[in-house]
Amino acid sequence: MGRHDAGLFGGPGQRSQRIGRAVVFWGLLLCASAGLLGLATIAMLGGARVPQTRRAKVDLGHVVPEDPQAGSPRGPNAQPLRVAVAAMLSPKDTRRWYRDLLQLVAERAGRPLVLVQRGSYGEINELLRQGQIDMAFVCSGPYVAGHDEFGLELLAVPMVNGKTVYHAYFLAHRSSPIECFGDLRGRTFAFTDPDSNTGYLVPCYELAQRGETPESFFGDTFFARSHDNAIKAVAEGMADGASVAQLIWDFLHAVDPTHTSQTKILYRSPPYGIPPVVVPPELNGDLKRTLRAILLSLHRDPRATSLLARLRIERFVLGEDAMYESIRKMWQWREAGERAKS
Repeated sequence: MGRHDAGLFGGPGQRSQRIGRAVVFWGLLLCASAGLLGLATIAMLGGARVPQTRRAKVDLGHVVPEDPQAGSPRGPNAQPLRVAVAAMLSPKDTRRWYRDLLQLVAERAGRPLVLVQRGSYGEINELLRQGQIDMAFVCSGPYVAGHDEFGLELLAVPMVNGKTVYHAYFLAHRSSPIECFGDLRGRTFAFTDPDSNTGYLVPCYELAQRGETPESFFGDTFFARSHDNAIKAVAEGMADGASVAQLIWDFLHAVDPTHTSQTKILYRSPPYGIPPVVVPPELNGDLKRTLRAILLSLHRDPRATSLLARLRIERFVLGEDAMYESIRKMWQWREAGERAKS
């Protein structure tokens, strides 16, 4: 893999190299968004603003219904395993890629699967806060927020290519004269979700280190509501630049490079702790231990081998909160800024 971190505001001679293979589909959990809004919706979105609070109201008008096919060989009265996935692609694609693996986890836990999807990271965190889901695949930023606000707990993290980290990619169109992030001054920029680490927090923090804000630096901004939509926005000329999860870009470039091939990578951020699997703090201790044991042993289950391989996950391992300290530093900076505005 070529390096793209040689300077955020580097000179005009800097050119990004093409990433030729997928690193992991895990970013599809991440950090980072909804996929409920299409590109037609993107074109209608207004300027981006940092929300005054991270506590989201669960929007029942933008809900993907819980899995209507959820059933269990254990019987109709078995208590379901409620699993949420932060959908960084469309809900349909999330189901297509994750349903079989999650069904296996639920089967091993002796429960029917209920797959829960919502339109934003904040809504998933609110469901976790309320104890309405048992396990969730979330972005690193919302994990930090949930851990510090209401005790959200790490259950496990994926290992990919022997690592448990990922990066942000700052993008521009491949035919654009833009060669570095600094060239995006006065241009239109696509964020993903207001609570996304790579899709919002990272670019805002990078700008702040240089005395800039999105309002002072960009000509216009909008939330694409998913990483794939942000990539499409750049590829199709709706935005001059975007910040997305490396995991998403790499995966899409491997399975369908229609849009990624029309973009170039201006900058690769430092590494951050990979998006984890989490549980609410009040989850039953026995169930928590059961779910952790299942995840940590999946790579030894012959039924899970192909499912993990297609998601490009080597195995799940134990994670530590310290993995997310660099994100926590940025989140605390964001919180301080919001308090100063209020």
